[in-house]
Amino acid sequence: SVHASARIDPSFRSFRHSTHERLSPECPVEVSTAAGIPRLMANRLYQVVRTLLEANRSPSMKALDLRNSSDLQCVNMMCEKVGEACVCRLSRVLEKNGQELRSLCLADNKLTQLPDIVFELPHLQVLDLSGNALEEIPESVVNLKILKVL
Repeated sequence: SVHASARIDPSFRSFRHSTHERLSPECPVEVSTAAGIPRLMANRLYQVVRTLLEANRSPSMKALDLRNSSDLQCVNMMCEKVGEACVCRLSRVLEKNGQELRSLCLADNKLTQLPDIVFELPHLQVLDLSGNALEEIPESVVNLKILKVL
């Protein structure tokens, strides 16, 4: 399900970083630009998980990069979004293994909504939503107390 929302500022879509930047000593994830799109890069301390299958097997994952991922295409014949971008599988994986997540990249997936669990991740510092079809970001984004990059 999706929370009540606030309108996205049009400048959100053009969010850019001009250089590599280390977020904090506790979050050894760098944000950089390639063709103007924020990219998440883990240094040698964190392995970046890149599929929902791998995420389902990674109880202490710190970085999940699902940029332009076919994993977010719904295959559930009972779902109204079958064949489209959907977050039902992502939601289940984050509920199971997302509690240590520091960095979540969902860029370029044509998502129209986000699962509630995203806004309940206590250690999330980087959330990349660029290149999606979101019209609103839930007001519950304020629950992400240590979020540094949106």
